[in-house]
Amino acid sequence: MDINREVKNVFDSHGLMRLATIDESGFPKVRPVNFAADQQDESVLYFMSFNSANKVKELQNNNNVHITVDKDANSMEELAQLVFVRGAGKAYQIQTPEELQKGTGLLIDKYPYMKEMPGDPSMMTMFRIELDKVIVTDNRVSFGYIEEHNYR
Repeated sequence: MDINREVKNVFDSHGLMRLATIDESGFPKVRPVNFAADQQDESVLYFMSFNSANKVKELQNNNNVHITVDKDANSMEELAQLVFVRGAGKAYQIQTPEELQKGTGLLIDKYPYMKEMPGDPSMMTMFRIELDKVIVTDNRVSFGYIEEHNYR
């Protein structure tokens, strides 16, 4: 399996990423977010959030994250064809206008409706996730088959 290609295919073809953060009491929290992968480096992901969202505060306190990108199956045939990605890394709040523009462009390319988002852009925060490791599950090889890949 070409793991980099498989990771890129999953990231490009799936709409939601489940993002796990750690809250102030040390408890994990998971929520779905729209995301886009850097087209030159699939280990770099971008997502946006309202400034007031709990995940923004959580990431400012502890930037360790875990992600899952998957989809459900409605039959054994679909389950046998599933490929999904889990990963761990760190999230960084975007600080430069150039990277903010890059991340916004990737998100709008993937989700064109985001061009018409209501509200003031200053209400949003953009994050970059740098994955250290991914685990790809590829049921096409055999049910539960996994391969791990370290980026850093």
